[in-house]
Amino acid sequence: MTDLIENTPRGIYALLQDLMRVRSISGTEGENELVRVLRDRLAALPYFRAHPENLFLAPVETGGLGRHALLAFVEASPRTAKTVVLTGHYDVVDVDVCGELRDLAFEPEAYSRRIGERDISPEARRDLESGNFLFGRGIMDMKGGLAIHAAYLAEMSAAPERLRTNLLFLAVPDEEVDSVGMRGAVSHLVRFAEERGLDYRAALLGEPFKRGVAEGGAATRVSYLGSTGKVTALFFCVGCPTHVGRYFDGVNSLLLATHVMAEMEGNPNLLDGDASGPLCPPACLRMKDLRERYSVTLPERSAAYSSVLFVTRTLGEILEEMRRVAAQALDRTAAQLASVRRSYCERLGQADPGTDLLGGTSERRVYEVREVFRLAAALLGGEEALSRRVESIASGLPDTMDQREKGIRLLDEVLSLSKLKGPCIVVGFLPPFYPSRVNAGRTDRERRLRTAVAGLGDYAREAHGERLQVLDYCGGITDMSYLGFQGTEEELRLLEENLPGWGTLYALSGKDLLRLDVPGFILGCGGEDAHKDTERMDVPFSLETAPKLLRYLVERLAAEE
Repeated sequence: MTDLIENTPRGIYALLQDLMRVRSISGTEGENELVRVLRDRLAALPYFRAHPENLFLAPVETGGLGRHALLAFVEASPRTAKTVVLTGHYDVVDVDVCGELRDLAFEPEAYSRRIGERDISPEARRDLESGNFLFGRGIMDMKGGLAIHAAYLAEMSAAPERLRTNLLFLAVPDEEVDSVGMRGAVSHLVRFAEERGLDYRAALLGEPFKRGVAEGGAATRVSYLGSTGKVTALFFCVGCPTHVGRYFDGVNSLLLATHVMAEMEGNPNLLDGDASGPLCPPACLRMKDLRERYSVTLPERSAAYSSVLFVTRTLGEILEEMRRVAAQALDRTAAQLASVRRSYCERLGQADPGTDLLGGTSERRVYEVREVFRLAAALLGGEEALSRRVESIASGLPDTMDQREKGIRLLDEVLSLSKLKGPCIVVGFLPPFYPSRVNAGRTDRERRLRTAVAGLGDYAREAHGERLQVLDYCGGITDMSYLGFQGTEEELRLLEENLPGWGTLYALSGKDLLRLDVPGFILGCGGEDAHKDTERMDVPFSLETAPKLLRYLVERLAAEE
């Protein structure tokens, strides 16, 4: 018989070992295996045997692996609307970086005995030699946090009369790639709150505390009250095809894309951030032409996309800067071609005709994705006809194709339907989209959480000798982004209309996202080096201190009126 989950260092460690044994790499069947293991461990608890309706799997995708989120609800007695969400993802990144030790990466004790054979950083080696750390894939990102949260839920399920707030445990797949899990869970969260009459006071994410240094050099545990937003900026470049032997009769779309990327890479106009730290600048993630085979024709269509991080900027501001970049790229392409042609004519002893190789300013066009779709709809006989065609195109794309490539392929097809000719550049967005989530104390929920976290800092220092360094947002992305959209409905519509395949290739309920408004805080295990071969968890802090911090914060939140 499976031992019941216990909220003790030994019990948390035993559960963590069960979770670590499952190779739940993103996009593999291991994700489904892990959620079944976690469900079965919770289902064995007396509370869920008595209340099976409070433990269930919720589908988060219709195709692919058919992955599910796990929801486990413990209701306080006496009843209350107050609810604290304990959440985290159960997928992990692959183990390629672990090299010859990849087969041991899901066995923390064995992996920790061998990791010292590799060329690891001095900091990782010090942690290894301290004996306080366990190494392994996913141990801190974020199975350690899941185990801490699940163990606390198990303890409180045995004594709901001790709770003054309900607990909703939510474990989701695929945070590491496209956040399929949390995006799909948004609608389930909204419906569950409506059905049960719940008030989500806060969500605590099991992402890890990381080490930091405060002013004066004191060691700290770093956590966050918010999450960075991320959007993938797409530039679809359309040139004019011609044989390379008649170079000046056409425009190479790759030249357009090159000038786009030269302007976008590290673009200072898109830098964002505040006192919690500046965010990394935009970076090109891919640039390619869309041909499938060799040709001596100048490529007509190319695509390039960049990652853009934001906290304070709106999508409208980002799109406006993208339009400027596209216009600049067209101008620079025209100037470069004119310069090349002058040199060419000089070598031949010919007069330069002086014509604008991009067809004049009226032809130097920048379009948004939604404008291309409108042109196509007009030619097809309306929005309904275009929707049918889009669904047909989308359904014909392979399930294994990358989400971004699907969006590019769809836009490519719709552009053909629109009869739009180059040279031009179409700007828009690709998946994934992460809204920024910042706690500025604007709502009662945000203020309650900030107050409770301040109290947590005092408790951590006085009771455990731990200094917490709480920042407004983390520089990376987390599933906290999907706890509600803090922008306007119009801003979200701008995204929907300019992301090819919204609603078909990429699912996110904007209506439900606007209805959620749950402030978040990161509270999991302690650890370092997520995604590296030296990923590791601070065992004493994670098994002994972090569970007490979790208990304290939940109780503080429950006490807030």
